[in-house]
Amino acid sequence: MIDRHWLLIEGGGSRTWVALATGGSVLTEREGPSSSPRSVGHDQAHDTLAGLVRALPHGKPLRGVVAAHGAASTRACADEFAALTRRALASAGHPRVPVLVTNDIVPLLLDCDGPMCVVICGTGTGFAARNGDRWARASGLEWLLSDEGGGHDLAARALRAVVRALDGRGPATALVGAARRWCPPDPCADSFLGETLFHAVHGDPARKPYVASFAPFVLDAARSGDPVAAGLLDDAARELAEGAEAVCRAVEIAGAVPPVLVLAGSLLHSDVLRERFLDRARAQFGDGVVPRVAAGPGPGLLHLLDLWRDPAAIAALGRAMPVHADPIPGSRS
Repeated sequence: MIDRHWLLIEGGGSRTWVALATGGSVLTEREGPSSSPRSVGHDQAHDTLAGLVRALPHGKPLRGVVAAHGAASTRACADEFAALTRRALASAGHPRVPVLVTNDIVPLLLDCDGPMCVVICGTGTGFAARNGDRWARASGLEWLLSDEGGGHDLAARALRAVVRALDGRGPATALVGAARRWCPPDPCADSFLGETLFHAVHGDPARKPYVASFAPFVLDAARSGDPVAAGLLDDAARELAEGAEAVCRAVEIAGAVPPVLVLAGSLLHSDVLRERFLDRARAQFGDGVVPRVAAGPGPGLLHLLDLWRDPAAIAALGRAMPVHADPIPGSRS
């Protein structure tokens, strides 16, 4: 029998990854900007997702969609993203199929069988832990309620430090020069930097990922020895360590059995933040903690697909995580 094809979707506040897969392997993939409604608005999220799906090889009938997305911050948001996915599929010429949506942190928790903790630090933050059949999650409720230590939070705090330096309310910092390089060219050559920053960061919903794009400038400034940037990274590392500790405490992961610590998100690719965080994590969990850089999204989404076939397992997951799960033919009763 020819294996049916599945659409896989993974994404967050800055990027979207889609792929066509069989039940066991990824066949082809595409990547584009954010498809999170709270980052770019519903219309742009739909257009991005539909465009990426349209770019995949057409003509192969889909069995269903497995999506792990940062937009699924709550159960209602998971339902909302499922509806957005169906609309994007229709726009791309696909018929209605079953859809599974959960938060982007979930596939990372399926990476091994022992105690584990996942820390995501990209545009926002997410923390989750699993210890046997116990699951816990923290943060991931968008920038007005959580996401401390993530890219948007780090960038916004750094830009405030720039304004304070310009005003004379805060110390001088290399972040001022970084902000001049980061801002788009201003048609008024004599504009005050504060005004240029104002117009750069206040605008349509897509400003959220744009603001977060200043975070790499903060990492570079800290690496070059700027004390203001270094202090901001110390604060971010503390936030990440507190998030990891909270979810591990919730599932009773103790220092005697340190967890596998899975690191994901663009900011943790940088040693200047990663090492600060790991120093704190080792102080919390002991030197036996095992850090692991998260693999690409494909394997975790395929594990999630296998979990979807078991209604009892999906129901258990839904008690701890935001989940929208349509019934799929052939699932185990």
